[in-house]
Amino acid sequence: MERFEEFLAERKYLKNVTDKTLVYYRCAFKSWERHSQGDWKTWIVNQRQAGISATSINTYICAMNAHWKWAGTDLKVDYLKEEQKILATFKAEQVQRLLAFKPKGKNETRCHALVCLLLDTGLRIDESRKLEPANLDFENLLITVMGKGRKERRGPISFEGRKILYRFVQRHPGRFVFGTRNQTLCTVRNLQRDFAAICQRIGIAGVRCSFHTLRHTFAVCYLRNGGNLFYLSKILGHSSVKTTERYLQSLGVEDLQAVHERFSLLGRQR
Repeated sequence: MERFEEFLAERKYLKNVTDKTLVYYRCAFKSWERHSQGDWKTWIVNQRQAGISATSINTYICAMNAHWKWAGTDLKVDYLKEEQKILATFKAEQVQRLLAFKPKGKNETRCHALVCLLLDTGLRIDESRKLEPANLDFENLLITVMGKGRKERRGPISFEGRKILYRFVQRHPGRFVFGTRNQTLCTVRNLQRDFAAICQRIGIAGVRCSFHTLRHTFAVCYLRNGGNLFYLSKILGHSSVKTTERYLQSLGVEDLQAVHERFSLLGRQR
């Protein structure tokens, strides 16, 4: 345990990882202590028998591999094959209902502006809730966020997105764009509560009403409309385009037909 604490200290002070990443390392180490009995095969088997998904186990493997490499051991566990699930998204008519919603009160107005931003940009909820007015470049239609691993990036917003954000910031000035009345960060839990209430009011069902679903919806719609996968990877802040490729699974044959018709050299002859 002492060696693991030393590993965490170096990650924090030498690698400058976030507190969230440190928690992730601790969860992985607890899983190793609980399930492994000192053997990596036993660790994998016991986790699977405990009902832990392959995706979650792979995140633990990634963390423990980093620790073992740091400790100078030869142990490196291969990742498990994950099920290729189609990511859930909001349907087009559900998106229209969300955009057409008329909020009442500060909380609803704040949440609706946030929903519009996520549908417009595909930002992560943690990136969005920490936005400050200085991060919004209305003149150049750009937004600056601090992404995972404390990596800053800039991304585009639409003209309509600018109108919604500008109007909201002017009417509700504060330290954070989507902050509380006391000028503090609003928790994800409270924002999620407001979003769930809006979805219930406008009758959205059959899909998980979460901010991550909004991000999935943005990404799939971007590709569905012929967007470039590499551009999308940059917009979403993915460190590898392989992470972005999973959104391709949500495209149906009708989407491929529509894009083909637009870009076919023969189609241009008509």
